[in-house]
Amino acid sequence: MDKKKILIVGGNGFVGSNLARDLARDHRVTCTWRTSVDRIPGVEYHQFALFHDKEKCTAIAQSIEPDVVIYAAGSNDPVKCEKDPILTQHTHLTGANHMLIASDYVKAKYIYLSSDWVFSGMEGNFSESDTAIPSYGLGKNKLSAENYIRSRSLNHVIIRCAPLLGRGNIDHPSWLDQLRDSEISGQHRGYPQHSFHNPVHIGELSKLIHRIIENDVRNKTLHLGGLTKISLYDLATRFLAGFDYHAKPAKLDSGKRCGDSGFFAELFADLAATQD
Repeated sequence: MDKKKILIVGGNGFVGSNLARDLARDHRVTCTWRTSVDRIPGVEYHQFALFHDKEKCTAIAQSIEPDVVIYAAGSNDPVKCEKDPILTQHTHLTGANHMLIASDYVKAKYIYLSSDWVFSGMEGNFSESDTAIPSYGLGKNKLSAENYIRSRSLNHVIIRCAPLLGRGNIDHPSWLDQLRDSEISGQHRGYPQHSFHNPVHIGELSKLIHRIIENDVRNKTLHLGGLTKISLYDLATRFLAGFDYHAKPAKLDSGKRCGDSGFFAELFADLAATQD
């Protein structure tokens, strides 16, 4: 397989840094970072925070001339996103749309990392063809970006990710990192019992993107999730028990039903065969 030039927007976050580490084994990877950077050997870095500036987005794409742009910027925490709706819109919607236009200028494939929060959570077992009706600002911005991408691009892939598990970095700890650290410090965080998802390891996302690039998959909306649907509280409980932490997480009652955002997760045996 020929080496591709890959630009990861949001490359210093939990998701972006893991993708950069895996993809750099076979490709030339450049990452953007906003406020700080934890450098990975063999990966190039550019500071970039102006997601709302279309000209700046175009300029960075033209300077790097990537074959593939992966948009991994932003937080997947709906509560955090609700607290700062302007930043959420700039990061998950405006920036995503501007980087799509920039990708078109350099004729790059555009991979947008969306979320299972685009679903209402009223039924669960969602599929790619189900109507997405998000309840939170995170999902609403993700869905708006998805619709824009589908309407403007002829070379895109949208990946709706269930919660991704793995190790983060110093600047951007993962959900499991935060859980472990909170228990070690004795600050027991609360987790909802009624928010159901299909968590999956971050390594599966890397594998999926590898296959998308190798098979030139385009114009698809894919779901990536694990085979087990579980609440965040039960997941936290099992993680702590599995690593012999003698504590149980607190139960969080937000007063609002978080719902079942789980979907039918399919790991395609041959992604090329899914193309129309």
